[in-house]
Amino acid sequence: MNRRWGGLLAATALLGLCRASWATDYTNEVLQIGVGARPLGMGGAFVALADDSSAVYWNPAGLTAVKHMDVQAVQEGRQYDNLNLNNDVGSRYTFVSGAMTVPRMGSFGMGFMRFGVQDIPYVPDQTLNGTAPIVGNSFQTQDFAVMGAWGNQFYPGIRAGLGVKWLTGGTIGLSSASNGALQDAGYNYYGADLGLMADIGHFTSTLEGLSFGVNFQDILNSGVAWHGTPTNPVETVDINPKTGLAYTPPLGFLKDSDSKWTILADVDPKYSPDTLFHYGTEFWYKDTLALRGGVRVFAGGLQSDEYSMGASVRIFFLQVDYAYINYELTPMQYLSLGATF
Repeated sequence: MNRRWGGLLAATALLGLCRASWATDYTNEVLQIGVGARPLGMGGAFVALADDSSAVYWNPAGLTAVKHMDVQAVQEGRQYDNLNLNNDVGSRYTFVSGAMTVPRMGSFGMGFMRFGVQDIPYVPDQTLNGTAPIVGNSFQTQDFAVMGAWGNQFYPGIRAGLGVKWLTGGTIGLSSASNGALQDAGYNYYGADLGLMADIGHFTSTLEGLSFGVNFQDILNSGVAWHGTPTNPVETVDINPKTGLAYTPPLGFLKDSDSKWTILADVDPKYSPDTLFHYGTEFWYKDTLALRGGVRVFAGGLQSDEYSMGASVRIFFLQVDYAYINYELTPMQYLSLGATF
């Protein structure tokens, strides 16, 4: 047991391999919300596990864990009535995904995400750049993402996957005087992710139950192309090598009770130098009931730690997942329904 845990501590060094040299920005921030009530309940630590259809987002290599067909839908709605604003800002989040394995061809997945924020207050000055006040006192934003992915096992213990995505969105309800000093703006974006997973325990029994994953997010991309703005810029999007470890201790008493406990940790360099760390854990009892928890930690103190918790119930081919995330701005709750055929 000492050798196993000592090896695990040594393996955590893998999490730092893709960290320091990758500087990036905050473009495509809507994708940083994450998808799926189950992963979000574990603090977003899912890169090295990603064993359901939400892998189209977390790590396309994980689609290989979908042996039949898996579909899920997640919904969240919230009125931010605690922001001390003149009106209540509300958000709506929806994520739908599906995946299936085709013999000798690999695993395929699709995902759709929508995130909108409405009733955002705008209180202009009497003039804006010498123009009349803006019409209306609130506006909204909408973001849409469509994702497709493919994964396959190329060598025993080694899996890889490729994901593609299209994002579009912008503001609705901003208008101005005749000279168009302020108006609705929108964007379009195309990108590709490359995911890898390694079952380290396959290569050494000392580390049985340990897996490593990395998702090279936006390894190819078009940049974020804006329209409806004064200059219509194209923002650069840097590669983000999101890296993770997942460890399922091979404990005899858990196996005897048909239960499983997993510990996860991810490193997200996107916010470099304030690198974001995700820590999570999940416990399944008899493949029927699950409890989980997690935390997101900004190493540089960019914002406060964000804790999460969740639970699942699986009955026959149906699974219900719940997550509560204590975001710094306001808490959120997510509920998803999934089915495996």
